[in-house]
Amino acid sequence: MRESPYLRRLHWQLLTVLMFAVVLAVIGPFGTYNTLGLGARLIYFGLIGVLTWVLVMLLAAWFGILEPLDRWPVYARMTLVGLLAAVPSTAGVILVHGWLSWPIPWRAYPNIYPDNAFFTVVIAVVIGLAMEQRLRAQADAERARVAERPEAGPDFFRRIPPALGHDLLALEMEDHYLRIHTAVGSDLVLLRLRDALGELGPKRGRQVHRSWWVADGAVTSSERTGARTLLVLRNGLKVPVSKSFRDQAREMGWL
Repeated sequence: MRESPYLRRLHWQLLTVLMFAVVLAVIGPFGTYNTLGLGARLIYFGLIGVLTWVLVMLLAAWFGILEPLDRWPVYARMTLVGLLAAVPSTAGVILVHGWLSWPIPWRAYPNIYPDNAFFTVVIAVVIGLAMEQRLRAQADAERARVAERPEAGPDFFRRIPPALGHDLLALEMEDHYLRIHTAVGSDLVLLRLRDALGELGPKRGRQVHRSWWVADGAVTSSERTGARTLLVLRNGLKVPVSKSFRDQAREMGWL
């Protein structure tokens, strides 16, 4: 199973969320100190914190691959993520509060949402900025690694991890990352597909999908699955061909 960029280091993020929930449980904000015991407060803030975190991460991962949302500034995109995540998480607040304390009528939802949305937006923006900072640090490390390998040749091929060799078959976009497929295996590098295509140039292959590029000489056959057209590569990998790129695949003789 492939590892999504947003699934990296999630255990550390979850630990941070749980630690923050413990702090809130000890403090007892929003009147919970007087109405709930410590154990109930731990459950209360733990459940709401984890729910909010999961919603924020799922929406952030989804928005990261949507155009034009992937071009928005991180704080703007994560603000929208927080506002949308607060919609189901507010319902979660009502349900958890009713389970651990007294029921809150659903008509109170419009009054609860603004306060919950404020905290959810803050959490989302903090997560987004932290991830952006980590991505920049990784990008700096990647540039330094490429600069240290002039013997690997110019442009894109210096970015390929040495363990994968240079028999490039395909590139697959995964949010801010690019999955490099070679005859040996695959791995992620911090690079957008459009930047990789600029480095590779037009002679080494063709883009066949918004998220896929295939190298010249990598295709062994093609097949149809329902309405989908797939290219079968030398390593058995099947790559989808979208309608907008079908003519380019035909020009290469792949269809």
